[in-house]
Parts: sequence; C-alpha cells; structure tokens
Amino acid sequence: MRYFIGLLIIVSIFSCNKKDNNNDLPPQTIVTSDTSGVTGELTVHTYYYKDGGNTATSLSNADVFLYASYDDIQVDLQSSNNNLAIYRITEDGTNSAYFGYINYGDYYVLGMKEEAGNHYEEISIVQVRPLRDEHLNLYLEIK
Repeated sequence: MRYFIGLLIIVSIFSCNKKDNNNDLPPQTIVTSDTSGVTGELTVHTYYYKDGGNTATSLSNADVFLYASYDDIQVDLQSSNNNLAIYRITEDGTNSAYFGYINYGDYYVLGMKEEAGNHYEEISIVQVRPLRDEHLNLYLEIK
C-alpha cells in the first residue's frame, strides 16, 4: 500500500506542473499599412488653341495615352496602334482623363484628337508622387 500511495503522490505532483507553451504558435501579425501609400492619382486636362488663337480652349473627347517611356510613344506613333500604352482613355464628353491611382514615377502622356479636319497632338511628361493628386494640363497643337 505504501508503494501505491507514493506512486499516487508522484503522479499528482507531475500532473500539477504547468504545461510548457513553447510549442504554441505566435499571434498573427496584422498589416495595418495600405500599399496605396506608394501610389498617386493622375488627371490629364486637354486644351487646344482654336484657329491658331492665343486663348486655350477646352478640348473634349480627346484620346489620352499613358506610357512608361518616350520610345514607346515613338513606336506607337509610327505604327498607329497605340498598343504599348499602359492606359488608354477617351474622355467622355469632358476635357479630363482620370487615370486613377498609379504607382509613383515618371510617365509620358500622349494626347490626340481629330477635329474639324485638323489633327491635334501633344506629348508631355508627368511625375506621379505618392499620396498626391496630380493634374497635368496638356495643350494640343496642330500636327
């Protein structure tokens, strides 16, 4: 009986020890910063000088293209495909092409429009900065 009571005491001592939690998974890390912190918004406004005048007039329904490099514009202009553009927007009754949120960096913009038998076109560069709402005024000229 003495052995039985001793065994019961030893078992109860070891069973009361605190369980080791080293094998538990660490708590999940929750990401609280949004990746849009490296993006900015871009809106391009198109204008032209009507009939060679000195006053810029809003040019609505122009085609506006966004490119990563100037060489891409040159290739597209030679082939007239415009398939190297990152974004292609035809303004919907306004003179504003909204490109939304895009990654920060330098971009090339091509605007063009056929109106009254004239071909208007212009190329410009724009820098999109993080967390900024960038606006580019693009003045198209007869080409």
